[in-house]
Amino acid sequence: MFYKSIIFLLLSIIALIAPYRAYIDHEPYSKNKSIYIKEGSSINDAISQIINQNFINKIFLRYFLISHNIETLKSGEYEIYKKTMSQIIFDMYEGNTITHKLLINEGINIYDLNKLINESNLINDCQYLSCIKTDFNFKEGILYPDTYFYKKNNFASDILQKSHDRLKNYLDDLNFSSNNNDLDIEELLILASIVEKEAGNNDEKKLIAGVFLRRLEERMRLQADPTIIYGLLPNFDGDIKKSNILDRNNKYNTYMIKGLPPSPIAISSLSSIDAVFKGKPGEFLYFVADSKTTHYFSKTYQEHLNKIEELGLNK
Repeated sequence: MFYKSIIFLLLSIIALIAPYRAYIDHEPYSKNKSIYIKEGSSINDAISQIINQNFINKIFLRYFLISHNIETLKSGEYEIYKKTMSQIIFDMYEGNTITHKLLINEGINIYDLNKLINESNLINDCQYLSCIKTDFNFKEGILYPDTYFYKKNNFASDILQKSHDRLKNYLDDLNFSSNNNDLDIEELLILASIVEKEAGNNDEKKLIAGVFLRRLEERMRLQADPTIIYGLLPNFDGDIKKSNILDRNNKYNTYMIKGLPPSPIAISSLSSIDAVFKGKPGEFLYFVADSKTTHYFSKTYQEHLNKIEELGLNK
């Protein structure tokens, strides 16, 4: 009788091997490609997000956990798409959570950035960069453009402060005693942002910086359309009207104000910062777009008008 019991037990174990392997090696179906395990969740709670746990599956799961000395799972977001149960459990045990990217691109402004963060997997605890600790007198355009990596439900403030500190360090490393103009660090950042929005390609940035530096030197208005647009945000409808150009209440309207606007109008690339830092008043005073990515530069207003007429932009 004893031997029969042993044989029965062995046969039962052998009979369960195939279902057990099928359980740990199968790819569970889910309409979601990832799951989020909250802090303090039990192993059963975590696995129940992936698959319905019947009595047999619970036994298989317990055996798998015991045989691999797995006692707890780490919280976080995990990829489950096209992964087996064993791969998913090992990921959660080892904390192989999903890494997300936040692209802080040059040319975006504080409104673009806020929308970007709100649509990300970050917790936006820094609306419109309100949390940033900075020496600057403004919050716009004070980030270092780059790709930043994070985990779901990380705080945006951690990335944004890090980005700002990187930009500040970059600017602090510039030797302002060797630059070709009289701009201070804030003025440099403001003008660099205008160059960023005006330039169609990197090769033009030095020329565009030279135009604006020359205009500042000559005490001419900058007359940069992107500054008008920024002053109309976040409600700009995509069309600059004559009334917008003549609006003296828009403090960013460089057709009306003298000198630089009160803050940057976007995040500047390092190439734009470099173009302004190394720039000096040039020979050109005007430029107009002659393609989607290039401009024609003029020394006189009449030459500028002639080019506008040639391009058919005065109609």
